[in-house]
Amino acid sequence: MKKITVPVLNILLAAGVVLVLAGLLLFSKFSAGLGVELPTSSIITMIFGAVIFYLAMTFIHWAILFFLGLQVFCIGLCATFVLTGVLPLGIENLWPIVVLLSGICLLLTCIFKHRKVRGVYLFPTILIEALGFIFLMFSLRVIKVSFSQFISKWGPLILIIAGASLIGVFLWQRNFNDFFPYDKDELSDLTDEEKEFYGE
Repeated sequence: MKKITVPVLNILLAAGVVLVLAGLLLFSKFSAGLGVELPTSSIITMIFGAVIFYLAMTFIHWAILFFLGLQVFCIGLCATFVLTGVLPLGIENLWPIVVLLSGICLLLTCIFKHRKVRGVYLFPTILIEALGFIFLMFSLRVIKVSFSQFISKWGPLILIIAGASLIGVFLWQRNFNDFFPYDKDELSDLTDEEKEFYGE
């Protein structure tokens, strides 16, 4: 089979992005009802994110652009679903969903950049997802106490636990780095001073 050239692949990617965008917009329109107008600002946000994503995949290849493209696209998509009534949430409930999507975008950026999941991206992703889930529980009133009341009561304990966890991770990494869940090739990215510090 003849290998597909880069320009043809770029055209295929562009067509795929346009089809996904069109499908999501039609889904939003049909789910909300044919008489509902799609919000212009969120559609422009989705298109802008899709363009950044396309540029990151084809020409520029920067991980930060890939992340921003996905993130902006997801924000526009969520706003479209909320404003058309597909998601039965208020616009004030949107930000915890954006936090959850940030974690997913970070993990996809890791796969885009390194072609696999690496520990240096996995731990922040898990933390972001946990925070987004907690924020969503407060935002949807699953947890009846307000977020400010919860933080004023339990905030110091949360800070102590978070700080102790980070210190524990540091000590474990320094003393038992063979068993720490990082890939071996991540250690090859370190400078000589960093390798000496970590006992490599």
